[in-house]
Amino acid sequence: MRRSLSQSPGRVFYGWWIVTIGCVQDAVKGGLFNTGFTLYFLPVLTELNLSRAATSLPFSLSRLEAALGAPLVGYLIDRFDVRVMLVVGTVLAGLGLILLSLTHSYLLFLLVFIGPLSFGFQAGFNQATLAAVNSWFRRKRGLAMAVVQTGQAIGGGVIFPLVALAVLNLGWRMAAVLSGLVVLMLLPLVLLIRGSPESMGLLPDGERSSGAEPYPTAHGLTPARSDAREFTTREALRTPTFWLLAAFHGLRNVPYAGVTVHLVPLLIWKGLDEPAAAFYVGLTALATVVIRPFTGWLGDRQSKQTIGAVGVLLGAAGLVVLAYGDGAWWALVLFAVLFSFGDGVNSVTWALVGDVFGRAHFATIRGWISMFQSFASMPAAVYTGWVYDRTQSYTQALIVFVICYGAAALVLWLIPHPTRPAPLEVAASRALSAS
Repeated sequence: MRRSLSQSPGRVFYGWWIVTIGCVQDAVKGGLFNTGFTLYFLPVLTELNLSRAATSLPFSLSRLEAALGAPLVGYLIDRFDVRVMLVVGTVLAGLGLILLSLTHSYLLFLLVFIGPLSFGFQAGFNQATLAAVNSWFRRKRGLAMAVVQTGQAIGGGVIFPLVALAVLNLGWRMAAVLSGLVVLMLLPLVLLIRGSPESMGLLPDGERSSGAEPYPTAHGLTPARSDAREFTTREALRTPTFWLLAAFHGLRNVPYAGVTVHLVPLLIWKGLDEPAAAFYVGLTALATVVIRPFTGWLGDRQSKQTIGAVGVLLGAAGLVVLAYGDGAWWALVLFAVLFSFGDGVNSVTWALVGDVFGRAHFATIRGWISMFQSFASMPAAVYTGWVYDRTQSYTQALIVFVICYGAAALVLWLIPHPTRPAPLEVAASRALSAS
């Protein structure tokens, strides 16, 4: 009898290929969009004669679009082949970047940015890939998601400097065209992603039997022991665990959204020139390359709640260093490392969502959490720009973000184990009795 792929000795589990492709996707998204767009901030501001608050508005409105569309995107990912959303999103993101280079008014820039560009990156990149990874892994879910999202940091450390060179030497318009072409080159890769191991005759984590044995956690929330404990989206929404996770992700993302859009201007405010500011942005991303997989690996062995809470507190400490430091190189290096923890634990806490709610409806549940997260973080970039326009300083905004990180740590620490609704419990008990 021919062995299944999961039982073939020496063969790499296909889930790790999906993780690798997802990491490449995230590197492109991180380098060209998440981190890269901070380089467009000052050139666009100057060319279109805008205030910093107005220049920040597209970033905030893109989060509104993400908030409204996240549940629908999650549902479509769960309902259809994940590759459909990957292809559609990749094409929209690539064309969006190219179209952005052709805009010559603030209104058109706004429409392209919050339309095909932002929607494409939302639908065809991180959300779809993490849903696939959540299905392919259980015991190693934290590490697998962390490796995927490390791509964003790799993009910040490797692709971001290339974007900086393009913007500084060719202008932001040509940089946008080249970025769009790079995104479109990902299409052959995304076609290799599969939504679940079962679709290829495999089992999660490359296991050799279908027995769903429990796996240990040291503290905090315990992962589901088998797929019989899967939560539907409606059941998840009825638990306090869901709402506390949504509150945590919203609070955690407010500082990230407010700081990353303004990161180059923030560093210039501390006395750096643009090339030096770009260097420290890259350093922050490279620190995350180490921190994210480490926290993901640790989260699979210890409490994901504890790792996440400590991480956002370290991120808060980094913002304190930035706000009150004198711009010395050692203070900026310390900021880069500490702030990286606040973003680095993102993978651990998304893996926590998969642990407590299961695999079947992960994308939809994550979409609802992402909606609340996006609503919470939507004003952050505009608020940061407004504070600077009014005070010529970022200190007030950074203090608010420190408070948000502290509140996020407290919420995550208090999250209880979810209790399934009574009808599901009865059905599960009957099924066990019948067996």
